[in-house]
Amino acid sequence: MKMMLRDITVEKNDEAMTIIAGAGARWDDVVDTASKNGIFGIENLAGIPGSLGGAVVQNIGAYGAELSTVFLYADIVDTTSGLTKRISHAEAAFAYRTSFFKTHPEIVIVRVALRLTKSARPNTAYVDVARAQAEGTPLSTPAEIAHAIRAIRAKKFPNASEEGTAGSFFKNPVISHEHASSLGARFPGLPTFPQKDGTVKIPLAWILDHVLSLKGYAQGFVRLYEKQPLVIVAQKGATAQDIDALAHDVAERVLHATDIKIEREVETFGVRA
Repeated sequence: MKMMLRDITVEKNDEAMTIIAGAGARWDDVVDTASKNGIFGIENLAGIPGSLGGAVVQNIGAYGAELSTVFLYADIVDTTSGLTKRISHAEAAFAYRTSFFKTHPEIVIVRVALRLTKSARPNTAYVDVARAQAEGTPLSTPAEIAHAIRAIRAKKFPNASEEGTAGSFFKNPVISHEHASSLGARFPGLPTFPQKDGTVKIPLAWILDHVLSLKGYAQGFVRLYEKQPLVIVAQKGATAQDIDALAHDVAERVLHATDIKIEREVETFGVRA
């Protein structure tokens, strides 16, 4: 199924601003619509490929922002019954790179509403964004921040017009505090990010680079990107099976070295998962 509902509208209500769009709208078009209207809330998510519906399913996040924080509702169709329904934020069950929609593939999103704001709330705390600000990059408006984010992403991801990629292929693992402490003792310098529930998020890219030296690791026509090893790159001639094989190889290496069972961000169909 290819969703072709791509309309985007903006509803103004004082400082609260709502963007309502078809699920097939290109995500970056939604970001640009917000930027052109001076609306804050999704500018740090600029440059992520895909549709608005896909962004909701995945609960996309980057550079200190996450879609769940601005999600208002989604109008859906249940393909098992044919019934339509509006799913609220509370019902969407958002978590790290997942949602109610991702765990219920019978649900088709047709329209999405995002609650944004005209109030100036630049989110520049993320290290790459803070570095750009320190270097003098203007980051006062949504458009300026979105432009800066795309420039940062361009340095970390391959040119989509030249090579194939689905972006970050693996999730950053969330492990117990004890496990994280053990790894920190074995691998000095390992960054850790404590979570509210007592667990710890580990940057998988650091492990792939500093522990396993897998930046640029290749098998045939597929490889881990040299500038960001979370990204699997497919050259012309690569097959889904080639990508799946590389992903499994990487997962086994991580498990052997760290006792962490990593998960994929991408959805796979017809191959091992």
